[in-house]
Amino acid sequence: MNTLNISYKRIDTMDYLRGFCLLGILLVNSFQVMGYLNNYSGLQHELYNIFNRKFYPILYFLFGLGCYFFMNRSSKQEVNKRYLPYLRRLVFLFVLGLIHTYYAPPGIHDVLMFYAVLGLFIAMFFKVNKWINLIVTILLIILSIITALFQPYYGDKILWLEIVTDICRWVSLMMLGYTMGQFKFFDNIYGKLKYISYFLMAVICTYVILFYVRALIEISNSGVEILTDYLVSSMIVSIIILTLHWDKAKIILSPIKLYGQMSLTNYLAQSALLIVFSSIISVGPIHSLVICIIIHAVLIIFSIVWLRFYNMGPVEMILRYFTYWSMVPIKKKLNNTRAEVSEGFSSN
Repeated sequence: MNTLNISYKRIDTMDYLRGFCLLGILLVNSFQVMGYLNNYSGLQHELYNIFNRKFYPILYFLFGLGCYFFMNRSSKQEVNKRYLPYLRRLVFLFVLGLIHTYYAPPGIHDVLMFYAVLGLFIAMFFKVNKWINLIVTILLIILSIITALFQPYYGDKILWLEIVTDICRWVSLMMLGYTMGQFKFFDNIYGKLKYISYFLMAVICTYVILFYVRALIEISNSGVEILTDYLVSSMIVSIIILTLHWDKAKIILSPIKLYGQMSLTNYLAQSALLIVFSSIISVGPIHSLVICIIIHAVLIIFSIVWLRFYNMGPVEMILRYFTYWSMVPIKKKLNNTRAEVSEGFSSN
């Protein structure tokens, strides 16, 4: 069997963002899965209201950014050869999403199948000029907001408008990630902190303005939701990047980076552990916030230990094999374990 040797420098910021997304998604999912049993805390109810739907946009953005790095690791002459591995990658994610949907507890919405389906769409823009892609992205964001605003203030939502809103929202976020890759936004990301700070201030001001506008005029709930989703997700990403500018923050948050480095494995493991704790709930009441913390602790420890010996998580390893149809060396050299954990090589 052929062995594939692929190595490239990971972008730590992406792993930190993935890790924080995993923290937020489980917080929301555990409430949705166990909330109906009244085993949630008042604190988690407030956290749920704040962060519900706010971390998935970041994941879609990161997926689009990952698509850029996947398609542009090789020379321009070899880009065409990457379409078949990319297609195999999407097929694997779709099948994995079907399996996840089957075993995941009620209340959890799978993203892997959406990755696969929408990933086919953005493939049409892989060779398109970055400025055209940016214009398409902006138009999709505007269209998603307009269709959401046209939902009725009272009564049931209009189905076709809701479908158009969701498609435009998720595709635009993937396109945004891919386009930011084309603009080399994450190259020397900490040299762009001044612009990120300005962007964060603008987003916060827009959020405050939205709060006052909503008090003056009637805006559909769908319109408010999508606007707050875009704004709060942007705030989260900006704050995390600004925080990571300090080396001490990177050291303190390094377990979250390793958590995010195995994001696919941990995303699936969260659902599996929620099933286990859902069965425990019937024996005795446990607040879902406590369960959320326990699951995070277990998976973070697992990630730290696993990545001391391997370059990637177990599901990431299978994904890599299916993508390239070759075995990928994942075991670390014992004399270089510490250095590789800090820099890490795996699938972005």
